[in-house]
Amino acid sequence: MKVIFLKDVRGVGHKHEVKNVADGYAGNFLFPGGLAEPATKEKIARLEQTKKDQEETLHKQEEELEGKIQELHGKTVTIAVRATEKGGLFKSVTAKDIAHALKTQHNIEIPETVVRAEPIKTTGEHVVLLQGKVHKADIGVAVVAAV
Repeated sequence: MKVIFLKDVRGVGHKHEVKNVADGYAGNFLFPGGLAEPATKEKIARLEQTKKDQEETLHKQEEELEGKIQELHGKTVTIAVRATEKGGLFKSVTAKDIAHALKTQHNIEIPETVVRAEPIKTTGEHVVLLQGKVHKADIGVAVVAAV
């Protein structure tokens, strides 16, 4: 029997996968558990349309992210953190902190996974790489001691 998996089933199939399984397995385990549904032509067509829509949405989001990365090239953000007199930080500045600073200071939201930087542990000017699938941008991060 041909079924469409609604959830991942370990060792059998993944979500949104169309597969042939034994009639008894489908009727006794997959359908009652809400793990799969019978694969009709209409449901398969709907599934393919859903996959296509998801791919288009993902592609659009990637293009928007690449545009944001290009827009941020050469910009600088300032982050104030508690620091020692010698310039050491009590808490390092992470990719999450940099992404938050970009959102608050430049009103551009990017995921922290785009920020390619080791945690910053000293005050001063630092250059951080933002890397998308296609474009890269260097931004300045000024870490200053909070008063």
